[in-house]
Amino acid sequence: MHNCLTPSARKDAMSVPVVLCCGLLSLSILVPVSAAAQAAPPPPPPKQEGTAELAYVGATGNSSTNTLSVSGEHIFRPSPWLIKNRVAYLHDESDGLLSAETFLYSFRTERQLSPRLSSFGDYTYFKDEFSGVNHRNSLLGGVNYKLIEQAAHRLAVDAGLGYLNEQRPTDDDISSGTYGFGSTYKWTISPTSTLDDEARYIGVFDSGDNWRFSHVISLTTRITSLFSLKASNTIRHQHKPPIGFLQTDTTTSIALVMKFTRQ
Repeated sequence: MHNCLTPSARKDAMSVPVVLCCGLLSLSILVPVSAAAQAAPPPPPPKQEGTAELAYVGATGNSSTNTLSVSGEHIFRPSPWLIKNRVAYLHDESDGLLSAETFLYSFRTERQLSPRLSSFGDYTYFKDEFSGVNHRNSLLGGVNYKLIEQAAHRLAVDAGLGYLNEQRPTDDDISSGTYGFGSTYKWTISPTSTLDDEARYIGVFDSGDNWRFSHVISLTTRITSLFSLKASNTIRHQHKPPIGFLQTDTTTSIALVMKFTRQ
């Protein structure tokens, strides 16, 4: 595969996720603040919750495909801790040939330090050979702060330091310290519909221009007490990809979600 983007096209591709993130973060700040005076505090979350997803996926970028994927997530809240595990897998073959395959596992733990402040630790494993990532292991630890905590709107930001090891197929592997910033926003539109938005930036100390950005936005609508429909769009941008690979990958999916909770 060849990275056929012109310098101008690369600049445009880089700016797309950044613009989306800035616009959504502005919206997530302005909307809640305008309603802060009359907003009620959110109800306490369940002690345990889990989801299983079966999704139809369309992908563009280093691979272009339409296929099915599966994923699952489990959250456990033994006060004052939060423990989250998530796994996602996508596999597609066309005419007997593998055309797309990604695997993601993430683990996150948080410890509440105050009603708004908590410390966290993240571990993520990611594999996508069609995007030039044979294996990526990353660690990140830092602090998380809840800027807005209302029944309808929740906005949190975090920052931390970590380590990244990435094995690449076409050029040197990466092993370096990292720094990262992120935000998560949830808008409870109605008792049956929610909008979730997550943006994350990771910089590498060894190379100032070798940064990564991801943005995920999703709309979930409950159709029964057990099942929901979720539409989501994911953008992954790597400013300095391996030689021969594109900078930006996008994934759009429509998923059937099964969710359980336990108090």
